[in-house]
Amino acid sequence: MSKRTKWDTKGDLDESKNLPIYQHKATLQQAVKDNSFLVVTGETGSGKTTQLPQYLHQAGFWSNGKIGITQPRRVAAITVAQRVSQEMHCSLGREVGYQVRFDDCTTQDTVVKYMTDGCLLREILADPVLSQYSVVILDEAHERSLNTDILLGLLKQTLSSPDKASKGRSVPLKVVVMSATLETDKLSVFLGGCPVFTIPGRTFPVTSKFSCAIGPKDTESSVYIKEVVKVALDVHTSEMAGDILVFLTGQSEIEKACDMLYEKAESIDYRYDVQDHKVEGLLILPLYGSMPTDQQKQIFQPPPPGIRKCVVATNIAATSLTINGIKYIVDSGFVKQLNHNSRVGMDILEVVPISKFPYLDRPEERFILEALKQLYQCDAIDRRGKVTRLGELMVEFPLPPGLTRALLQAASLGCEDLLLPVAAMLSVENIFIRPGHPEKQKEADKKHRQLGVQAGSCNDFTMLLSVFEKCKASDAPSAWCKDNYIHWRALKSAFSVETQLREILLRLQKRDFPMEKFDGNKSELFRRCLCTGYFTNVARRSVGKVFCTMDGHGSMVHIHPSSTLFDQEAQLDWVIFHDLLVTSRIYIRTVCPIRYDWVKDLLPKLHEVDVYELSSVAREEVTDEEVAKWMTKETAKRQTEGSAEAVFKKLEKRNDESSVSDARARYLQRKQERQQGKSSNISF
Repeated sequence: MSKRTKWDTKGDLDESKNLPIYQHKATLQQAVKDNSFLVVTGETGSGKTTQLPQYLHQAGFWSNGKIGITQPRRVAAITVAQRVSQEMHCSLGREVGYQVRFDDCTTQDTVVKYMTDGCLLREILADPVLSQYSVVILDEAHERSLNTDILLGLLKQTLSSPDKASKGRSVPLKVVVMSATLETDKLSVFLGGCPVFTIPGRTFPVTSKFSCAIGPKDTESSVYIKEVVKVALDVHTSEMAGDILVFLTGQSEIEKACDMLYEKAESIDYRYDVQDHKVEGLLILPLYGSMPTDQQKQIFQPPPPGIRKCVVATNIAATSLTINGIKYIVDSGFVKQLNHNSRVGMDILEVVPISKFPYLDRPEERFILEALKQLYQCDAIDRRGKVTRLGELMVEFPLPPGLTRALLQAASLGCEDLLLPVAAMLSVENIFIRPGHPEKQKEADKKHRQLGVQAGSCNDFTMLLSVFEKCKASDAPSAWCKDNYIHWRALKSAFSVETQLREILLRLQKRDFPMEKFDGNKSELFRRCLCTGYFTNVARRSVGKVFCTMDGHGSMVHIHPSSTLFDQEAQLDWVIFHDLLVTSRIYIRTVCPIRYDWVKDLLPKLHEVDVYELSSVAREEVTDEEVAKWMTKETAKRQTEGSAEAVFKKLEKRNDESSVSDARARYLQRKQERQQGKSSNISF
């Protein structure tokens, strides 16, 4: 199909004409042509995500390079690409495609490319001027994803230098930043005073009502799940026709809420219990990231006549995805976020109240220093903050630093076949299905325990490896997953991820790859490799079933009930873990028992390094001239301390090599203390 796609379906054209953005089509096309940076803001549902890329395609931007659009979530990138390919009447993967981590659905013909912000970040690190693109659109900027913030900084840095921006490009790159709600003035100033284009008006008027039944501290899921189910059923029985959208935080909550809705909806007598007698039933549909694609498509289909659709979703449906027919929204007020806790130095998955916060504030210095510390602990940088040979290898993998370090250690010892499947399994959605219905939960838990026994019940990493191998060896993997309450889609993704990781590793092993030897058994080898990457996540049993982290913060944690080691705490002493989950307690997940001897030489790295030395910032800022001025000032202070002869002796002593070094250190310390009281001056 020619890249000059024709829109020949009247229905799609008429529908797009009804969107608020359509009235500004020509003006938007011209605004992008005239400006290096452009901020576009408008309400959710105005058509920004699906229509603007098509307008730019029609204006011919594709002839100078791809039109790239970022999304903070992989499901949004895939779903929107599917929608736009339908509107442009081309096969997905041809003119319109998508790329998310470990899934590239593009070809050489692709000119409109949706992708996660992380994918574009990897591209810009390899190609700072993004020479394959004519336009880059950063969508959902108000979500403040770390990747989008860093992309903004990198793009600003590149385009602010004409020589750097034009290197390897025939025409200048255009950058559009889009958001539903945004502090546009602040962003405009950050991007050099660029224009702000506002798409006025909402598609539908909105009335908000707030419940006092739950508050921001009611993070126990049972509290707000019951309340949102009650409100959704009240809407169903007392309001006029129109579909319902319910927001919860994750898969388990959604499935539990759906089961409760099913159970209560069955008792409704539609002759007497509903206000609108046109409503004759309730179609309940879940929506979360790990759902099979064919099930996700049901969300966007209209319900049968007389049936009200109720979609129970994560916040993926809050932006990017527009579900037609929604008239009522029930929001729990909570969201599940992976937040970095600088106090404990770990990423923590926790349920938090939905909130808005300032836009485009510079990261605090302590966060930058914490990130550098983690890279040092993984041997990616040395004490002076320089990237090591191992760091050069690590950057090739789209994995967290600790997991990458463990994988490379395994490869150097010739046992990568143990770690590659585990790395793949930890890179996809949770593979274990736990239905909302109590009886099905018991059956699923029993099946998962059996899988743990088959894996040796020794640790959760081994169980992931065992599930991967058993499913791959099965003649009917889909049926095997169904029987064992395992997500087949997640396993299928893990197989693909493992293949891609293996290809990256094989490529690296062809050039000066470090090799080591180990004489222990396979189990010890596997766990020692994990220790290399996860020694920052070490905990020691304290009292009873409670463990204490050894990172210097001493957090008290519990093994998560889903672990194969749950209820075996009395037999454990030292453990490592993959991540934390915060609910009423702090839980550690994906746990492995270890010996202290395996980590005792690694643990000092948690505390021994000077993070300012890693950053190189303080070292570069303190010049010899500044130190000389400070020493002169100190000398003047002390001239009243004694005779000229005494002063001379003191100066002579102070000016030897050791004293000058000590003076420099004292000056540096005072300067750093002053800087800590001010905003950070570390930039991207």
